[in-house]
Amino acid sequence: MFDSCEIIRAFKIVVDLTVIDRLNNFPVDTREQILDAAWNLFAEKGFEDVSVRDVTTAAGVNLASVSYHFGGKEGLIQEAVKRCMNPINQYRIKLLNEAVTEYGTIEKVPLERVMTCFMRPVVLPEECGVRAGLMLRLVARYLIESDYTIPAVSRHLYTEVFQAFTRAFLVHYPSLSSIQIVKHIVFASGTVVYYHGLGKLALQLSAGDQGEVENINREEMLREIVGFTIHGFGGKVE
Repeated sequence: MFDSCEIIRAFKIVVDLTVIDRLNNFPVDTREQILDAAWNLFAEKGFEDVSVRDVTTAAGVNLASVSYHFGGKEGLIQEAVKRCMNPINQYRIKLLNEAVTEYGTIEKVPLERVMTCFMRPVVLPEECGVRAGLMLRLVARYLIESDYTIPAVSRHLYTEVFQAFTRAFLVHYPSLSSIQIVKHIVFASGTVVYYHGLGKLALQLSAGDQGEVENINREEMLREIVGFTIHGFGGKVE
């Protein structure tokens, strides 16, 4: 005979495990659904024109889920921006660290390699899991709507990127100040934004009636952007 108390305890364990399993799996899926929907809507319409209801309708979830996972719209915006910014900056640091390991010290890393480490993640964002088109629209919206600041969870990565690359560029441009280097880094970033936004269109317009322009080879474009930017900094490709 089974003791009734043992049966109740066994049933309770099964129920508890089922609840835990649902809590472990369901929220993660819901959270990603919400982020995917928000990413697309923010990029398409901007932050102000997208409501929480728009996001939950697109994601197929209830309104309360945004508050549960993100604390509200502001938290959702911060997460969406972090999702774009962090992988790019993490990849920049990874590439620079690999270059330093290969050459021994930051002083020995060639200028072209340093510039490539900075540019590659934004010219080829898919390599770090970020879609180029959405990255461009989301970053542009974020910069235009200046009431928003860089999320705290992304700020430390930006600080690390600016400090690491400023040190690396100062090796090759000793006549420039740290502030000038940071400004030039910003100018370089703008070059990539314009490339993503207008590159193919500009080539099509310049071709006129001569036919369709072939798809841009982005590895080749990366090399051209790196070379162009190096000259803009005031140096030459090594």
